Amino acid sequence: MNIAGAFGGGMGNMEGTCGAIVGAGVVLGLVNKDKVKSMKQMRQIMSKFQERNGATQCKLLKGVGTKVVLRECPDCVADAAEFLEEQIGVL
Repeated sequence: MNIAGAFGGGMGNMEGTCGAIVGAGVVLGLVNKDKVKSMKQMRQIMSKFQERNGATQCKLLKGVGTKVVLRECPDCVADAAEFLEEQIGVL
């Protein structure tokens, strides 16, 4: 089963929020019982991702319209995973 397969390309190729970040949010929802805690942790992930990469939107990360690629998809996934791990720790 590919539960997060539709997240690619900024949520189904709409060039919105990076699917790697969305996936991190899904994991937070699965591991936390407290919605407020999940939201705070998601905000931290989003902030760190933005700080490191200059954007959280797929379109900007890929350089659509600007022709300046800020971050490639595999690196975005690695960043989102790193920041997620910082928030939830190793299970």
